[in-house]
Amino acid sequence: MNGTSSLKNAIAVVTGATGFIGSHLVDYLIEHGCIVHALVRETSDRRWLNKSDQVKVHTVDLLNNSPINCLQKADYLFHCAGLTKAKTRDDYFSGNVDSCEILYERCVSIGANLKAIVHLSSLAAAGPSINGEPAQEKNSCNPVTYYGESKLAGEQIALKYASSLPIVIIRPPVVYGPREKNFFVYLKALSKGWNIKIGTSRRELSLVYIADLVRAMAQAVVLYPQKEKIYYITDGEHYLWSDISNSAMKILNVRAKKLVIPEALLPLFSYFFETLAWFGSKPPLFDRQRMIDICQTSWIASPKEFFESHMFKPQNDLAKGLQETIDWGKTNNWL
Repeated sequence: MNGTSSLKNAIAVVTGATGFIGSHLVDYLIEHGCIVHALVRETSDRRWLNKSDQVKVHTVDLLNNSPINCLQKADYLFHCAGLTKAKTRDDYFSGNVDSCEILYERCVSIGANLKAIVHLSSLAAAGPSINGEPAQEKNSCNPVTYYGESKLAGEQIALKYASSLPIVIIRPPVVYGPREKNFFVYLKALSKGWNIKIGTSRRELSLVYIADLVRAMAQAVVLYPQKEKIYYITDGEHYLWSDISNSAMKILNVRAKKLVIPEALLPLFSYFFETLAWFGSKPPLFDRQRMIDICQTSWIASPKEFFESHMFKPQNDLAKGLQETIDWGKTNNWL
């Protein structure tokens, strides 16, 4: 059984449909015959949202009492909405926890036809790897940032409703691919001849290419129910940052000069960007929370449980994923 067999003519509701992951998920669902109800905020940038007639757009704020009537006939719900950047801990919890409570309460009330729900979480909910061992679903969680704490709290809300709703939680690591702005900042620096590295510590991480993540999310609903409620999704490999930079430089055909930023300077940078952000409406580009995140030495996880239970195999290794990402960046003038 594959990830497309139960999608044709199905009705799927996608929150966060204009975001990086959400917009790619909508594209995938449309490609495989779904009718998609996209939940977006009034202020959402809709440039990546699929313009197909199969997409029905609903302007909804999950933190208020906006009606979500499209849930009544929905087969599947993909909850991708959330905050990856915020100014305060309360903001993270509002966007990643309170919204979950409201959404799943609505599902209990009017979502009786739902066959499966994917709750998109993050490896950040579990925290960095202990002693370099890949995180497993059975391990205890120890998030180290406000974002991670809020994603874990969001999972706890989802699990609270899992007795009455068919919920499965997906924890991806770093997700990369077309439309992801932060990763392109790094790629652009490489293309300009600068290989930026934070400190001298050995750092390893798991990755997943966006096309594989959305395919896995579809597989998670097609093969629901499973006995487990939480799964890691990665491309199955672990990488050093040098693996990523070397592969990207080969594709870009550049030789970049290594620029090492001492970890001791990061607090200064974070205070600077946080101060600037308080004079505007947007969260800072870099802050103390992000500093904590990037200073960890190991963000790796094992996708073995999902691969075996859902008969899933990624289609993109690092070289292929980077090639497609860089090609898209050049075509769209991001590189």
